[in-house]
Amino acid sequence: MEPTGFSAIDTIRQRAHEVIVEAQNPHISPYSEWSSDDLRELLVQYQIPLRDSYNATHETLVRICDQVFGAEVAESEKDCRRQFSIEEITRMGMAARTIQKAFFRRQAWKKANEKYQDYNAVFDYMGDCEEGEGIEYDVVDIHGLSHQESFRRHSMLRRINEQGDDYDEEIEVEWRKPSWNFAKKFEAASRPHRAGKQMAKYNWKKATSGRHCFAGGCGEQLDLWDEGRTSEFSQFGIGITNYFKFLKWCCWVMFILSLLHVPVLIVNAYGANDLIGSSFNLATTTFGNLGSAEDVDSVDIPGCDEMELPLNGCRVKKNDLAILYSFIDAAGTIFFILAWLWLRAFESKESRMLNRSTVTASDYTIRLKSVPADTTEKELAIHFARVTGEAVAAVHLAFNNSKEIKQYIKRGRIMKQRFNCIQRIRYEKTMRDGQPGQRKRLRNLMRERESLTIAVRQNDERRSRVIQERQDAIQAFVTFETETGFIEAMLKYNFNWFQRYCCCYPERLKFKGQRLHVEQAPEPSTIMWENLEYSSSSRYFRKFLTTSVALLAILLSIMLTFLARDFKDKVLKYASMPCPDQFFELDSDYQLELVKSNLDLSHCYCSTLRIMDQWNMNLCHDHLVTWLASTSISYGAGFVVIFMNFFFTWLLNVAGSFEKHQSLDNMEESNMVRVFLLKFVNSGCLVLLYGQKWLQRLVRIRFDDASDFNVDWYATGGTSVMIIMLLNIIAPHTGSFIAYLRHRAKIRRLERSLTKDKETKDSHKIWYTQEKMNEFYRGPPFRLNYRYAQVLVTIYICWMYAISMPIMPMIGAFSCYLSYWVDKFLFCNFYRTPPRYSDRMGKKCTKLLGFLIVLHMSMSLWMMGGGHIFQGESLSGKQLGDIAASWKGRLLKRHLFTIEATLVLFVTCIFLSQFSSAFWSRVCDCLRCLTCRKGNRVKGLRNNMNTLQVDYTSASAREIIRGLSSYNILQNPKYQEAFAITPEFAATHNKVSSIRGYNTKEGDLTLA
Repeated sequence: MEPTGFSAIDTIRQRAHEVIVEAQNPHISPYSEWSSDDLRELLVQYQIPLRDSYNATHETLVRICDQVFGAEVAESEKDCRRQFSIEEITRMGMAARTIQKAFFRRQAWKKANEKYQDYNAVFDYMGDCEEGEGIEYDVVDIHGLSHQESFRRHSMLRRINEQGDDYDEEIEVEWRKPSWNFAKKFEAASRPHRAGKQMAKYNWKKATSGRHCFAGGCGEQLDLWDEGRTSEFSQFGIGITNYFKFLKWCCWVMFILSLLHVPVLIVNAYGANDLIGSSFNLATTTFGNLGSAEDVDSVDIPGCDEMELPLNGCRVKKNDLAILYSFIDAAGTIFFILAWLWLRAFESKESRMLNRSTVTASDYTIRLKSVPADTTEKELAIHFARVTGEAVAAVHLAFNNSKEIKQYIKRGRIMKQRFNCIQRIRYEKTMRDGQPGQRKRLRNLMRERESLTIAVRQNDERRSRVIQERQDAIQAFVTFETETGFIEAMLKYNFNWFQRYCCCYPERLKFKGQRLHVEQAPEPSTIMWENLEYSSSSRYFRKFLTTSVALLAILLSIMLTFLARDFKDKVLKYASMPCPDQFFELDSDYQLELVKSNLDLSHCYCSTLRIMDQWNMNLCHDHLVTWLASTSISYGAGFVVIFMNFFFTWLLNVAGSFEKHQSLDNMEESNMVRVFLLKFVNSGCLVLLYGQKWLQRLVRIRFDDASDFNVDWYATGGTSVMIIMLLNIIAPHTGSFIAYLRHRAKIRRLERSLTKDKETKDSHKIWYTQEKMNEFYRGPPFRLNYRYAQVLVTIYICWMYAISMPIMPMIGAFSCYLSYWVDKFLFCNFYRTPPRYSDRMGKKCTKLLGFLIVLHMSMSLWMMGGGHIFQGESLSGKQLGDIAASWKGRLLKRHLFTIEATLVLFVTCIFLSQFSSAFWSRVCDCLRCLTCRKGNRVKGLRNNMNTLQVDYTSASAREIIRGLSSYNILQNPKYQEAFAITPEFAATHNKVSSIRGYNTKEGDLTLA
């Protein structure tokens, strides 16, 4: 039905109205801003067929999309169709090329693996075959590797590459230039410094090391430099403070002994034996310059005027002089005994004072020397919380995983090399991009990186085979929340050996049915975790082996010393004729005529001339050559001894790791005692062996004049000892001081080449890693055991020979004085911060000084009672003419009575003291065992409790714990460096086996 006239008019009007409205409000399509290509792509994306679309106009495409899709599709596709800037397009292109390179690289790996696919099947079959079975094949070498090894390397790299993009991304990180400012901060942090964020350096001149003395009264008056008792080095532990105070004690004691022996030195120097004076000047200070007992019975009093003493004259009999020497020696011995007792008392006070004022992790921690194999941390925490009633803060177990730790140490060394290689790759890609030779260098570095990656993988495979065996718990460290919990645990388990292993052990204290041996834990920084697995018998056997090697070295030193002595005796044989009486009082012309008539007396005349005059005179030329030869041999023998001392230090340094000590304190103490004994025998006792007939037969060298401290012995053996001790003043510090000078010279050269912005110049040296620059500034470790050993050797030898060679205490005083200032200077400016040594080495040294008192008095009796220098009288007043008298006759002499009485009194007091204390201790132990009571070992621990009580968690959070605060092996800086891990990684892990991966990302597993 067609519309009527009115309806048609209405339709026309409606359409006209729509046209007018559209003209007034024109519609803007959301697709009008799109390009023609985008519109065509949109139609294709939604599968809208459109023929001849490339000839369609933009308006047509907009109208089609507007009608088909509407505004909703335009809004959803808006973000995907945004316009990109040139910079964004460039970055997207670089990313696309990186993805493309990775794709090509993986395709190359696939082709390489397909190449060795046949070998893979063969080797898989070989791995399933037992030894002696399977197929036979020929090994073909390709680039130095067999097919099997070559395929194995490719297979490893393939598995590493398939682990993720980290393996490739690690070399795409931009290289960062190491910071010199950070290296300087590292230097300040690694060396001893004052507490605080500034890490201020110690002034080695003004820093006080304290003293062993009273705080007031006479102690304050004797403190000449106003240092006080407190040491500024107390934050580094009792071991360091006691060492510097021990050096001061030694210096003061040897200085006062030197003053006591000045009269002996003066009388000896004005002695009557002119032959000694012509041989070597040092021998004039010894007993040998007094002449033999057969030839000389009296000596002149130095500085005496005969006009003032007309009755007795200015000569004194040697027997009376021996009595004076005996009193001087007894006075020096009594002073040394008092000083020794003083040192023992104040070392104990120092330990108590520092323990009460210093908070350490060992104040809260006990050590269980054996635990059941299946022990867990939670079980131990529950057990000790139940037994003591105190909270347990942490438990750390030690396992029989020494092989695993050693593999991780090897892995850490490889990871450091790998990280250095990666840093060099980053440097090439960042700083030398496009330079000539870059591709070749990168290719070589990439090969090196792949080799090191394979080495890490191989190490992990070996480690995986090691840890497949069951790892049993062997020891445990239980840290309580309060110090009271630690004391309570020590009190509960305070048993003697009989109670621990036989009876009276409460069942409630057993852990899983096993008896526990509880002791205070050592400082965490001193524990050697890789050695906890080794038993005591194994360590003793290893000590026996190293000591045997050292004794063989001692035998070699004896042979060299005997050869030097034999050669010197042959040289001096031509100058052995005694000079005529009153020869040196004659006119020089008459002396010359007398010598010309008998050339064997040339040494008597030539010894009075200067060296140049002897060289210019033909008559004295041979004497001068003989004197120079004997002097060179004496110093040469001394240098041999010094060299052997350095060898002993090196040997026992190597032996320290071989002997598998469980803590650094144990290793340092053991090394200290043996280094001291070896150096003491080598430096001070070899000359005493000249007269031993069995030793002469062993080395096939015979000495006819080497018995019992005669005149010739002082000219040869005594001179050698003094020369050795003079060399020992400088020799122990030479290596350290030269190393310091070289260290500072390297730093000065580096800092002179810095830019204005305090950055290093690549023209001077390229530092690829921050760790290398940090290591450049770090000094060597401060080894306390060798320093204690050297000081003990000096004190022992100088005091042992003091009465017959009075210059020795002076040498000892100067040596200790120099050691104090050199060690203090290097400690403040060169060495790195030491671990917190305990007082064990200091107390061991003090104990050894007690044996020195007995040794000194025994040597004094031997040297003064031999009869070669002082003939002496018996206690009954009879003259003793037979030098070769029995030992009874030698001891029962009047001038030895004072020394013998002092020796007997000292030994008796020490014996009674030790016997009484040991006796009552054993009686009390027996009574406690019979009554099943505890010991009183905890009393000392209560006295050493901290003055200010603070719980472990708060002390650790506030960083008031000195040294390491945790017994976690990964938080020990020594093992962090060995394993190549970061402190951030160690803070979140506590097992060695948690170290995995190859990442070198900053803050992950390595030192990036």
